[in-house]
Amino acid sequence: MIGCIVTGHGEFAPGLTRAVEMIAGKQEQFQVVAFQEEEPLESFENNLQQAIETLVKETEGVLIFSDLLGGTPFRSAMVAAAPYENVEVLTGTNLPMLIEIGLLRTFEDDVQALAKKAIETGKEGIQNPQLNISSDEPTEEDEMEGI
Repeated sequence: MIGCIVTGHGEFAPGLTRAVEMIAGKQEQFQVVAFQEEEPLESFENNLQQAIETLVKETEGVLIFSDLLGGTPFRSAMVAAAPYENVEVLTGTNLPMLIEIGLLRTFEDDVQALAKKAIETGKEGIQNPQLNISSDEPTEEDEMEGI
């Protein structure tokens, strides 16, 4: 199993994690390390380091999901992950990628392959769909089918 850490500014990480668990169920070996505005940087970095150390001992690898490229959580994650071969940091995290990885990571032991899949899924989750609204009045058949 690959462990996961979700980090980001404010309520980003706890909020995404609650959404993942609402959709995909309770996640094991899945930790949240939020960077709060009032929190000293050193405290955040210590929490992040502890989460990494715990998951490295208990899993085959660790994926760290951060919110923003160049932000404090991302930079801290990069520094904390640097000594480990089996810890990868991703940025630009979105809900589709977390759900997909939450479901796949129990069957995967290659953290780099899982990171690649997370990026693919994250990109696929970004869409600009258009609602096709016709000016035609609904037919009786449409109304019966519940458009």
